[in-house]
Amino acid sequence: MEFKTIKFEIPEPGIGLITLSRPERLNALNLDMVGELHALFAEVGERKDLRVLILTGEGRGFCSGADLKDGRLRQEFPVSPPDPTVHLVAIQKKYADLVLEMRRLPQPIIAAVNGPAAGGGMCLALASDVVIAGPKAAFTASFINIGLSGGEMGTSFFLPRKVGISRAAEILLTGRTVDAQEAERIGLVSRMVEENRLLGTAMETARVMLAKSPMGLRFTKEAMNLSLTAPSLEAAVEFENRNQSMCCSTPDFFKAVEAFMKRRQG
Repeated sequence: MEFKTIKFEIPEPGIGLITLSRPERLNALNLDMVGELHALFAEVGERKDLRVLILTGEGRGFCSGADLKDGRLRQEFPVSPPDPTVHLVAIQKKYADLVLEMRRLPQPIIAAVNGPAAGGGMCLALASDVVIAGPKAAFTASFINIGLSGGEMGTSFFLPRKVGISRAAEILLTGRTVDAQEAERIGLVSRMVEENRLLGTAMETARVMLAKSPMGLRFTKEAMNLSLTAPSLEAAVEFENRNQSMCCSTPDFFKAVEAFMKRRQG
């Protein structure tokens, strides 16, 4: 599949690298890019040869959010203000469904945030399973700065779970920028590394994941997704019980146990 606004490659077996590729616009999300990401997610979700995904941006930015200069937006809405019911289907859901698809993908997603992640770009990072930031990474929930609600593309769901309700409220209500150092300190990102180690660290993390069993990797992501909204501890534990019993019946489990016992004996 060929793309114009994103790049997709397989740098090593099992690892898919997605690069947002509109560097002249800090990889802003225009409707073409949104459509191409939808198509790519649909494709990789069916590929069993791809077990981990890395998401990054080309150039000096990760993603600056929705492209407000996108010519297709003016074609969709020649009259201002737009009809909200039309906007909901033609624009809002197309953008927001990206984070739902990311969470539904069986592969863990590692975001390698190399620069500004504003608006929808911050949302893509929040929807990833692991976020590794370079020193120039910066996160801005910019929606409230342009007259919108600070809750967009899952921010009101993901951000409080990462940094706590009080910090999330302050970030969303002020629209201020969180730099890489603060993001690491408050738990918005998994860790910060030097700029020249960013993609390499993401690849190293992906390789560690690849060493795990395919079912174990997939079920771990599913369990974390479910536990975020589980009505009780009992519900989460029951889902975990199902996963463990299924994993115990696979050849990968017996191989891993045997290898573990050999290491202990050695």
